[in-house]
Amino acid sequence: MSAEAQTLWVYGVVPVPVDASLDDLERHDDLPDVRLVESGELAAIVGDAPDDDAKATRNQALAHARVLETAVRDAPVVPFRFGMMASGGEQQVSSELLDARHDELAQLLERVEDRLQMTLKVYYHEDAVLREIVANEPEIARLREAAQQGSEEATKDVRIRLGEIVNTAVEQRRERDSAELLEHLKPVSLAGVVEPLELEFMVLNAPFLVERDRLSEFEAAVEEAAEERRERMRFRLLGPMPAYNFIDVERPAWV
Repeated sequence: MSAEAQTLWVYGVVPVPVDASLDDLERHDDLPDVRLVESGELAAIVGDAPDDDAKATRNQALAHARVLETAVRDAPVVPFRFGMMASGGEQQVSSELLDARHDELAQLLERVEDRLQMTLKVYYHEDAVLREIVANEPEIARLREAAQQGSEEATKDVRIRLGEIVNTAVEQRRERDSAELLEHLKPVSLAGVVEPLELEFMVLNAPFLVERDRLSEFEAAVEEAAEERRERMRFRLLGPMPAYNFIDVERPAWV
């Protein structure tokens, strides 16, 4: 009787022949059990799933991202979202993923050839933007004074109005500032996607598709924008990473 197959995490797919740096994944101290399953001109990056029912943890999610970010340094990668597993082991990965979806995966790899994702997150310095709003909205000072003249219940409507004015002012500035940032980065990127904001005083949450050989230009443009806005905003640039937001990969039926 054959031994039961080892359940595998499936990280993504890369082209064959595999770049030497991808071979190094197999020997990376930080990425235990990562290896390649090859079939024809495609290879899947996989790793042994933990024994405890392959429960997802924060550390495993971070490791998943780290594997893909390591792989994409020197080769195109079709990434799979965290949590994709193959209970049938390497044989299932080979036959039901690499072979069964060969044409689709090959086309996706061609689409992301020499292209990377960089994700930009920009946040207002809260105190700075509030000072700016107060200086430009005379009604705020009047409402603040009125809110201090009575009880919490008596000034409820005043405080609601005050909050509405501040929220509207922040939104107006956000629309203007995010549009300026997107326009500034358009010449050094192939595409940008505006994602939902994560925090109240966030300005922009946007993945960009960038050509590999123009990555330094993109980073320089972000640095320039950050320097010009350092008194009002904080910038955080993530990547390079696979083009998660620019390709649509359907999960296999066995996931």
